[in-house]
Amino acid sequence: MKFIVLTPSKNVIDEYNLVSHMLKNGLPTIHIRKPSFTSEEMVNYIEHFTDEEQSKMVLHSHHRILLDYDMKGIHLSKRHRSKEFRSWVTKTLVEMRMGKKITLSTSCKSLSSMANNYSDFDYVMLTPVFTDPQGHRPSFSPTLLQQIMRKYPDKVVARGGSSAESIEKARDMGFAGIAFHNYLWSKSEPEKEFNKIVDRFGQLGINVH
Repeated sequence: MKFIVLTPSKNVIDEYNLVSHMLKNGLPTIHIRKPSFTSEEMVNYIEHFTDEEQSKMVLHSHHRILLDYDMKGIHLSKRHRSKEFRSWVTKTLVEMRMGKKITLSTSCKSLSSMANNYSDFDYVMLTPVFTDPQGHRPSFSPTLLQQIMRKYPDKVVARGGSSAESIEKARDMGFAGIAFHNYLWSKSEPEKEFNKIVDRFGQLGINVH
């Protein structure tokens, strides 16, 4: 099962150490989502981490940074998807430099968008699936998702309000993975919440990748 964490949009206290702890303790993939960052700020952010830690990072913006750093992949927003050729050129140039494939992912807020983009990406994040800390309800019923996921196996990642308690629900609905964002970072001690998540994967006997 895919296990993904998205960074908070704005830096939080001790974020570099928190992210490093996660990457050293079972997190296979972290999405660097910093909408307001300039290219220089993004470079400064990722240079706080070792080469091994950078290899687990997926960038949501300033994708051409991967021409200079060996990272895991790039994430395309709806805006990026509208610039399909430019995104394709960036991905191709990065893969030529690295000599290997990088992951390509996107996010969708509707089942129709998920269906339209499913075949073009390594994985698609569907949101919102769970109730978030602010009480925003999911957009889809568990019964509907369980039916839909049979048609779209292996690629769809549940996002939105995800907590340790959501892991079993995501698995039972047929999701290929789960992504943690606001719920994790809203905790007073994100490290403890992360450790709880890792423990829950272990209790359920789920291998993460």
